[in-house]
Amino acid sequence: MKPYNRRSLFMLVVGAVAAWSVPGLTQAPERLSNNDVKLLIEHVDEGRDKFDGNLDGSFKSSILRGPTGEAKVSAALDDYKDNTKKLKDRFTDDYSASAEVATVLKQSTAIDQFMQNSATSMKGRSEWDSQVTNLKRLATAYGTTFPLPDGGTARRMNDKETAAEAAAVAAAAERFKSDLGKDKMLPKSAVDAARNDVDLLIKKANAVKSRTNDGKPATAELRQLVEQADKVQAFVATHQIPTAAANWQALQSSLDKLQVAFGVKK
Repeated sequence: MKPYNRRSLFMLVVGAVAAWSVPGLTQAPERLSNNDVKLLIEHVDEGRDKFDGNLDGSFKSSILRGPTGEAKVSAALDDYKDNTKKLKDRFTDDYSASAEVATVLKQSTAIDQFMQNSATSMKGRSEWDSQVTNLKRLATAYGTTFPLPDGGTARRMNDKETAAEAAAVAAAAERFKSDLGKDKMLPKSAVDAARNDVDLLIKKANAVKSRTNDGKPATAELRQLVEQADKVQAFVATHQIPTAAANWQALQSSLDKLQVAFGVKK
């Protein structure tokens, strides 16, 4: 047998990994916990402060003229500071501050456009480049990108909301399982197999709920949940179960919201 060279071995491994991947699930960064987002927001505020502090004094006291009129740089910087502070103060476990994030990203986008059109030797340029790294992570955590597209919005479900959707999936699955037992037209063997699959789905939904409530990464558990739901969906698609349709639809609705929260579905 001809031995594999390094390139052939590499391509073999890549092919094997691709074969293991699950179609239909978008690859996405790990969902950040509330504590992670809180720390990131602090980094954004610190990055703004470093950028502001390194700008040339004469530039900060200047007036810029644009298509919408004149703007005093110092006033714009003060407004930017106020909004990053407001974001920092308002973000809590009970409020994800999506509107405040959108405001900061919009202002940051305007600053970024100006910086990209300025000389690379401009004071504060390195600090702004560092700030952009923070802003890109913040945008990702809120389901968008930086620079913020025209008309772009920011939306994040906090840990409590996300865990609640996982709990809703489990609850709907429990009701769906009960519905299966009421349908006398289905073969018992098929119902028993489906109920076992639903039990596993409930277990995986509860795992997502538990880890999210604890502020732990749960993207892998979410993917397992989606895979298990797809398995049950295959059963639903091949059997007429009118008595269970409403609860299965409720499960799918909560699962869709859960996938959006984890950034694996838009």
